[in-house]
Amino acid sequence: MENEDRVSDDGHLHPAMDANDAPNELIKAVDELLDNLSSKFSKVSTEVFAKMDEMAQRLDELEASIKASADNSESN
Repeated sequence: MENEDRVSDDGHLHPAMDANDAPNELIKAVDELLDNLSSKFSKVSTEVFAKMDEMAQRLDELEASIKASADNSESN
């Protein structure tokens, strides 16, 4: 049987592959998926750390405000 391109029922072209091409295509697809996931993870990780830094700063400001209020009430 010859390796020929075929068109599926939904109109997509599926090029013929040699038996050796299928594993390489799978490896390529998995590598692309892992790269994509790694990129998304890095982005989310960066966003989470930025939010944590922002929350830490806000907590420091809140702590300073509470301490200032406590100092003011003690002096009055």
